[in-house]
Amino acid sequence: MMDFFKGMFIGKKLKSDESLDRAYFALFLQKKPKTRNVKKVLPLIEDTDWNVRNAATSTLIHLITQFPEKKEEVLEYLHDLIERSSLAIKLSTLEVLGKMKDYSSKPYLVKILEESDYDLQYAAIRAIGYLDDVDVLYPLTNVVYAEDYITRRAAILSVIRISNSVKEEVQIEKLTPHIHIIIESYLELEQLGEIFCKILDYGDFNQFPNMKGYNESEIVKLEDLIEQKDYSVEMYQNFAKLIFPKYFPIAENIN
Repeated sequence: MMDFFKGMFIGKKLKSDESLDRAYFALFLQKKPKTRNVKKVLPLIEDTDWNVRNAATSTLIHLITQFPEKKEEVLEYLHDLIERSSLAIKLSTLEVLGKMKDYSSKPYLVKILEESDYDLQYAAIRAIGYLDDVDVLYPLTNVVYAEDYITRRAAILSVIRISNSVKEEVQIEKLTPHIHIIIESYLELEQLGEIFCKILDYGDFNQFPNMKGYNESEIVKLEDLIEQKDYSVEMYQNFAKLIFPKYFPIAENIN
């Protein structure tokens, strides 16, 4: 009986004018997860208050892990919401979509990434980085070079995380076409990842994408990083082909 009256009391908080009451209601739904709670928490993603949206986001992700059969219903709701909502609500929605890690969200995330300004791009980059899908490296290409530091940093960390998620046996094949944004990412972090070294050691030069215009400081930094690795003729040759693709054939002919 006490649980019944407590439930009624908590339920009234959903319609409260106080944002903290509504946030408390959203968090309460985590304590005793039930499938019907999914429908109760979804509208709170659209609440006017950030605290409520944040609590609803946390609860929704928790409920989906408990009741995966509700995932499709939630995705349909969120995909519609991302198309019609305000900036603030889009940010909360992107967080949920990212943590759900569902590939059906990819077109929506890519669209935001390509069409939005920095405020939404950052959230979309974080969301898209959860997908562990090499193909999302293509839409990340432009934002890796973004002038906005936070946006660029988010893109770089997503590039590295996605690259590291690729199975070892197909890393070179899958990542060689993305070598330039991988380089840019490690340059930003001032380190040289094993994946980059593997591509230089064993990658097919014919699969390298069009040259990215490296400036002198970037080339010097790359050379310094490579020198920290064990010497490899193939690595230095591919480095030259990568950085100086127009001039390397001349050097080959001379030899």
